[in-house]
Amino acid sequence: MTISELPLIIQTSYAELIDQLRVHAASNFPEGSTFRMRRISGKAYWYVQEPTGPTGRPPERYLGVDTPERREAIEEGRRAKADADGRKAIIRALKAAGLPEPDGLTSAVIDALAAAGVFRLRGVLVGTVAFQTYAGLLGVRLPGTAIRTGDVDLAQDYGVSVAVKESIDAPLLEVLKSVDQDFRPVPSIAGPNVVSAYTRPGGYRVDVLTTNRGAERDDPVNLPSLKTDAVALRFLDYLLRDTVEAAVLSRFGTLVNVPAPERYAVHKLIVSTLRKESGESAAKADKDIAQAGLLIDALFAKRRKADLEDVLLEAVERGPGWRSRLETASERLNNDQKEPFTEILSKTVSG
Repeated sequence: MTISELPLIIQTSYAELIDQLRVHAASNFPEGSTFRMRRISGKAYWYVQEPTGPTGRPPERYLGVDTPERREAIEEGRRAKADADGRKAIIRALKAAGLPEPDGLTSAVIDALAAAGVFRLRGVLVGTVAFQTYAGLLGVRLPGTAIRTGDVDLAQDYGVSVAVKESIDAPLLEVLKSVDQDFRPVPSIAGPNVVSAYTRPGGYRVDVLTTNRGAERDDPVNLPSLKTDAVALRFLDYLLRDTVEAAVLSRFGTLVNVPAPERYAVHKLIVSTLRKESGESAAKADKDIAQAGLLIDALFAKRRKADLEDVLLEAVERGPGWRSRLETASERLNNDQKEPFTEILSKTVSG
């Protein structure tokens, strides 16, 4: 399909919303909080120390990797609080322009995860909720049939979860129960105390995923920073590399982490080939292909062919299994998507 771009004023408004959410994230601390930058293994990271309160001095908290945007947000956070009413006005304009918004329950869940520190601790939204954010990030219109969902998929790199040395205050189940007391853990065959998914009446689910770079495993693994278990999946480390910040259009807006759109597209093609092997429905594979194709169209429309080439090169260089899956999946793309995509794939293969 032909991808249409959003008006420039809407693209600018979305960028402004992300800027304001960064300010809000850095300014949402008591007066007297101090920010510190530390260098670990050659990279710079920001931390915040809140002042001593009635229960004593809280531990220093991790904010994230040092970037020009984060430094600017921290400076703004030192001077002023973000204007929530201003964000609401921007969000109303974005919704009126057709940008996707989550349903009320999903908004509440994402807000609760953000308030608990899940995204600050480098948790990442994946799946269709992440796909919804790409309309704003890429400045394009996405069809409603590709963005409907009733679930939240949350992921975190296992190495990150162990290395952060900090965790959310309450178990993930308690965070979800703060939204709806009917949330319950989904029983696991690995044991009664192993939980990697949560559900509520009506079938709404929150699934937690993590990376697995070794042999396939059935048993979930524990993510200490998120206080939950998670299903370890192959190929997920590729998806979670170089994540980007995005705005979810909840009531006041929520700053989240999502995969880079070009990685999401390539990963969805790979995942589509796994559906048949795992016995999942063909409808899920169709949705994978549809979302990948739309993002390929959008990336070309926004002149980001080079970004797609880079992540394709990385994927095919990971081995013949990766290349085989991508070649198989690309056959299901429509003609407009397939021609430029297979051209890129052939270049990276022969490269």
